Amino acid sequence: MEKSILKQYDITRSFFLMGAEKITEENADIIPNGYPNSLRWQLGHVYVSLEFFAFRLAGEDVHIPEGYNEMFARGTSPEEWTTEPPKVDELKGLLSEQKERLLKTFEGRLEEKLSEPFKAGPFQLDTVGEVILFALHHESEHIGVIKGLKNGINGQ
Repeated sequence: MEKSILKQYDITRSFFLMGAEKITEENADIIPNGYPNSLRWQLGHVYVSLEFFAFRLAGEDVHIPEGYNEMFARGTSPEEWTTEPPKVDELKGLLSEQKERLLKTFEGRLEEKLSEPFKAGPFQLDTVGEVILFALHHESEHIGVIKGLKNGINGQ
């Protein structure tokens, strides 16, 4: 089962990265009507979220560049940024590296208990595997948002 979960994570992040391929500096910061954020925010948010969901909750080193939490954490908005955001290629590189780091770090550890349970709405997650599956759900949602943002940008 563990190989299946890690394979699914690999597939999901790969689809996310494929969806990011056509994000450029020119379209990264456009916020279409009806959306609260941009394509650049989506990339940064997924990166920061996985560092929290998987690495921090499992007691591993967290690799979040300075300023990323302030720009990309849940509830933030590009309209509130006061510093220059990272380049799109930097974000894509971090997301690709993060995928490899997750696969290597958590191989053989999916049944490992978290130091403290994580509450996801009304649900409690207790193991590394449960947190990675939750991260898959989260990333899948953002794959859909990126598709919507691209459609909104192309329709403007």
